[in-house]
Amino acid sequence: MLPRLTNAFPPSPRLAIALIFLTRGFIAGNWVPRIPGIVAKLDIAPSLLGIIWFMLAAGCIVAFSVAARMMTSMGSAKTFLFFSVPYSLILALVSLAPNIWIFAAGMICYGFIGGGIDVSCTVQGGVVERATLKPLVSSLYGYFSLGALIGSFLSGIIAQIHVPIPAQFTVLAVLGIPTFIYLQRHLLPDEAQPAYAPKARRRFRISLPPRVLLPLGALVICVALGEESINNWVALYMRQELGANPAIAAFAYTAFAIATFGGRIFGDSIMQRVGVDRTLMTGSLAAATGIAFGIFVNQPWAMVMGYAIVGAGLSVVVPVTYRRAGEIPGMSPATAVATVASIGYIGFLAGPVLIGLIADAISLRFALALVATSLVGIFVLVRLSPSERSAEAIPAPALAPSLPGEENPLSL
Repeated sequence: MLPRLTNAFPPSPRLAIALIFLTRGFIAGNWVPRIPGIVAKLDIAPSLLGIIWFMLAAGCIVAFSVAARMMTSMGSAKTFLFFSVPYSLILALVSLAPNIWIFAAGMICYGFIGGGIDVSCTVQGGVVERATLKPLVSSLYGYFSLGALIGSFLSGIIAQIHVPIPAQFTVLAVLGIPTFIYLQRHLLPDEAQPAYAPKARRRFRISLPPRVLLPLGALVICVALGEESINNWVALYMRQELGANPAIAAFAYTAFAIATFGGRIFGDSIMQRVGVDRTLMTGSLAAATGIAFGIFVNQPWAMVMGYAIVGAGLSVVVPVTYRRAGEIPGMSPATAVATVASIGYIGFLAGPVLIGLIADAISLRFALALVATSLVGIFVLVRLSPSERSAEAIPAPALAPSLPGEENPLSL
């Protein structure tokens, strides 16, 4: 009955890619509230945990390069399928890790698989956006946030009633794998791209990214530091330092996801009214204020409220940045997005190590205060970057048509 129903009402490419982002966020949201339980089970020190998150981010960066090469030969839809099948399964396996070393190896694999999914889905979102001539990329990240919100809320409740972590992620794997396979069938093939690399084999050499991509990458670095603190440290801080129970600790990420979802869904209309750069600068100051408020009051409710402000402030930075990367003339969108993502993941590489070391040497509260300071860098970077300010006066190219205020970004 179910196959007949799905064949009778196949999802459009816009709905398919939106549901992919939603499912990806749902699985990631389930994972975050369960981190303290695994940390306690394996007795991982904050400094060592920071190194593990460093390794996870390194896996993502490797995947960005691999996925970019795969997309040039097989397209973003098939590349997504390659990474999505093991995505749900890896968390079920990691939750069974008997020691720190196997857990660390699993996190590297999780980072590699997640990075490949993120790049291929972002490029596919641009393909669908161009084909339908309707804005989509920013709202796709909103669907990811909605999935993360639902997943984290349910996972917090599941943790509170003491459901075993392996059982939870085994169920997710059973549901997630066929869902990704079905939705992938309804994605679009990529447009033909000019051959940028010569056919002759060249020696391997390390080169710096194009200068035009460096400011975009720096913006993602700042966002990465803010998201790193909420993804991997706030639930732990609320449990260990503030004595919050698992459900309350999970609500900080839930509040973050709610605010991020709202910011991304309504961000396009807000940026039309007040300008892209002004939105980014105001959002960065709001995010820094949110973290500062949480650690100053130093109560569970304040952390939840503070990270809701962080989610709203940072919500549109990454979608806008990736869209601008994909719009750069003369560059393959896959290469540009993967390069900016790779630069930005320096924040995910350096952030875990720095936060973990500072937490061990001083306190986790002080480390979070430094994260708040780093978010002011978004304000400074946008303020001093002529390319960002001038971009508002340039008509949007084919990848991102002008964003009509009358259209509901939830419309598929």
